[in-house]
Amino acid sequence: MKLKYHLISSLLFLSPILHAEQSSALALSVGAFDIGKDETAAELGIEYRFAPLENAFNIIPVIGATATTDGSYWVHSGIRYDIALGDNWVLTPNFAASLYEQGGGKDLGHTIEFRSGLEFAYKLNENSHLGLAIYHISNASISNKNPGQESVILSYSFAPDF
Repeated sequence: MKLKYHLISSLLFLSPILHAEQSSALALSVGAFDIGKDETAAELGIEYRFAPLENAFNIIPVIGATATTDGSYWVHSGIRYDIALGDNWVLTPNFAASLYEQGGGKDLGHTIEFRSGLEFAYKLNENSHLGLAIYHISNASISNKNPGQESVILSYSFAPDF
């Protein structure tokens, strides 16, 4: 367990070395919500990824919205952290708090949900990435009902011109 914390701490302190100058990015995603279950639905998302905060270990603040084909939707705000794995590969753990509306979809037990995930992306050029991610969303037992769910998504991020 201590090795895990030492590794994470080392990566955070080395972050200025691991990161090239990055700008903000817009990410579009498509995937499967509640994978492996009878209620699996398609999901579409959009996320704005701010430029890394240099004075906060290059953590990347994000805001976004996602909707599923069964009528569920949520907005989220959170953080990402890019870990360079060579010149073109990036591993990105991420966490966000969400406001969830069930619509006609899965009852996750609460309006407040938490999303944690991991993305593995290929840098197409300095301003765009193509990534495959998996994430878990649940209410962390702040409600008596906490079924949670997992999603797999494909995302494309690029630096917007606005």
